[in-house]
Amino acid sequence: MTTTKSLPKGVNLVWKKLRTGERVRYGYYGRGAGAIALGREGTPEFFARLADAMRREPANGTVKSLIWRYKQSPEFARLSPRSRADYMQQLDRIEPKFGALSLRAMSAREITRHIWVWRDSMGKAPRRADYAVQVLKALLSWGVKRGIIDHNRAAGVGRLYTSDRRESVWSDGQIKAFMTSASEPLRRAMMLAIETGQRQGDLMVLPWGAVQSGAIRLRQQKTGARVVVPISTELQAVLDAAPRDRSVTILTRPDGLPWDPKGNGFRGAWRDACKAAGVSGVTFHDLRGSFVTRRLSEGWTTQEVAMCTGHSLRDLASLDTYADRGSVAEASAERISKRNRETGK
Repeated sequence: MTTTKSLPKGVNLVWKKLRTGERVRYGYYGRGAGAIALGREGTPEFFARLADAMRREPANGTVKSLIWRYKQSPEFARLSPRSRADYMQQLDRIEPKFGALSLRAMSAREITRHIWVWRDSMGKAPRRADYAVQVLKALLSWGVKRGIIDHNRAAGVGRLYTSDRRESVWSDGQIKAFMTSASEPLRRAMMLAIETGQRQGDLMVLPWGAVQSGAIRLRQQKTGARVVVPISTELQAVLDAAPRDRSVTILTRPDGLPWDPKGNGFRGAWRDACKAAGVSGVTFHDLRGSFVTRRLSEGWTTQEVAMCTGHSLRDLASLDTYADRGSVAEASAERISKRNRETGK
């Protein structure tokens, strides 16, 4: 383990306890709100960020200087560790392309065309292209808010990748088939996912301590959003029956130990279980859409669903990506019909 004496001046190491119970040290360069998060001690990411933080600030007035200042900002530090690492990768792609430009040139109307061309040049990997543009938008938006650059010319650049999985929700028949043939640890994972609407990465490390007063409380890794999901009767029965003696996490392997946090091993086991159950055309991530569809069908408001999924209340339209409108409409029609029958209308 490294020590503060073996690191450059300005590096501070802080102990943190992971959800798995493991205690590790994370580093920061500087102190206070402006401290730069370096990540977990001893990792390649830790030393790469340290080297970057120690570089002298590039000459003012260039996109390269804007990138440097963004990396030092409190807004960048508040990103989740995973998002910071991803953003660092994308910023390293942005800098060779636009870094030498002056901020005035980056604000010019003509630069929009060059951003579109840059995006299109990555067309063979549309998701990566979209993410690169997303980070460029975030960088320029931060610069505009800080008064460093006049315009965000990436704001209107559209996405390359399109995926409509609104109808890719798990049917009752598929859920029943899976629950009938899958092992108990995977049935537990199914119920936890479809009854909470959380992403696989968050569920893999979800500790028993997250179960509090009839709800599951967590901070999402991807967005940092805090969510509180009421525990349904079905999920409560599964939690009550689950073993707790060998793992701090709710989801475990058949031997009772935690799954790999990154999903290694779990994905293969899930794929094999789906095949054995005859389930195809849907993924684990589609359970998130199934949660949204089910709750809206039950009459939940979009605000109530968003509080569970972590979507911003300012962007409730994003829930449309997950919900199967047909199922929601049918459930709504049945609910209205039942109410009319009860009132004699």
